[in-house]
Amino acid sequence: MKQIMAIAVAASAVLVASAPASAQRIAPNQFAIDGAIGFAIPAGAYSDGLNTGLDLQAALEYRPARTGPFSFRAEIGWDHFGVTGFTASSNITHLAIDGLYDFVIPNSFLQPYALAGFGIYNVSEDVAALCGTDAFGNPIVCNTNTGSSTGAGINLGGGIRYLLGRGAQAYFEARYTLVFTGPGELSESPFFPFQFGVRYLLR
Repeated sequence: MKQIMAIAVAASAVLVASAPASAQRIAPNQFAIDGAIGFAIPAGAYSDGLNTGLDLQAALEYRPARTGPFSFRAEIGWDHFGVTGFTASSNITHLAIDGLYDFVIPNSFLQPYALAGFGIYNVSEDVAALCGTDAFGNPIVCNTNTGSSTGAGINLGGGIRYLLGRGAQAYFEARYTLVFTGPGELSESPFFPFQFGVRYLLR
């Protein structure tokens, strides 16, 4: 965990140091597409037994006319959490709508932004019971238990972008996500996704 956090902090520092003097932003009535990969840290009771997991996301952004620094993003995402020492996992799939606010800082290398949103989240679990091993030492699965639940969720966070050129931007984003459902008897599934992505402005 400490190694993952150290890598994230170091990568963010490199991005900030290499950011260009001019940032490219979405103009009114302009679209952008996003794609990101990262890691997610489960929290609360949902984190019991779960490892830091994989986070994937794709999104479409749109800035209407007369909204100033506000824009909107529709996103689809998937998170996978494994369990150490057991054949088990938990997945979270979501569709969400976010509102983004760009902080315009004159003569700055940075393009920070804040975001908040809500969506529909499906939380699933998959647990396999092992009965032993075969003649080759491979585990034998004698029973599997799967389940899922779907509910609403909210997220809150922010990020920072820098220009790559030709309408492309790289970004780092961190959020807190609270899902109002969970596997088994849990009523909540909170987690923290950390994402590294690319954003491309559609001309």
